[in-house]
Amino acid sequence: MKLKIILSLICFLFFSSCQSFKPHSGIVVLQSFHPDTISIRNIAVLPFRDGSLNPPENGTVICHLTGQTFKGGKVEPDSGRNVASLFYHVLLNNKAITLISETNVNLMYDTMDKNLLDTYNISLGKSFGNALNVDAVLMGVVLRYEERDGTSWAVNRPASAAFTAILVDVKSGDILWKIRFDKTQEALSENVLNIKNFLRGGGSWQTVEQLLSIGIEDALQSFHIR
Repeated sequence: MKLKIILSLICFLFFSSCQSFKPHSGIVVLQSFHPDTISIRNIAVLPFRDGSLNPPENGTVICHLTGQTFKGGKVEPDSGRNVASLFYHVLLNNKAITLISETNVNLMYDTMDKNLLDTYNISLGKSFGNALNVDAVLMGVVLRYEERDGTSWAVNRPASAAFTAILVDVKSGDILWKIRFDKTQEALSENVLNIKNFLRGGGSWQTVEQLLSIGIEDALQSFHIR
């Protein structure tokens, strides 16, 4: 009888709290635009840059593209392309826009002047967008990309990632949309409010790609081109 009471209390607390859960995906929307104020129909998703041009200092790194500060960490090779690919495949579901194919973007990116690529700034986005004849370019910088150390059931170190992303108007060079992502998966026992994303990630320790996918899906809810 006592066990039933305890279980009932746990269930009550669990389901009552679920009604007030808010996403804890690590996404912060810093800037957004109203679709009626500008016409964006063709978009290219550039490979994101692996790491900022600014060197880490005192355990933090400042993104040279947006000025945002993040906790420093490992950035694995090709993490920028991986993050850009996740954005690309989620945006494919948006029938209001036309995306330049990921293959074509990567081929052009790999043939561009290295000095221009090394700057990785809005001027690069405009040049790239003009070459592809698109309205806007999505680009960003990965500041942390650390795979989990362990399995889906037990980890020595959880997955952790951080990036910034911007949508650049190719004609004006204006930033239309800007977000930041900064997330290290926590054990459910450390933060019960994370249960929504814990379940969205399969109810287990997520890979860094799973962690990023949830954040990117949430981020694009604020992408008001429909």
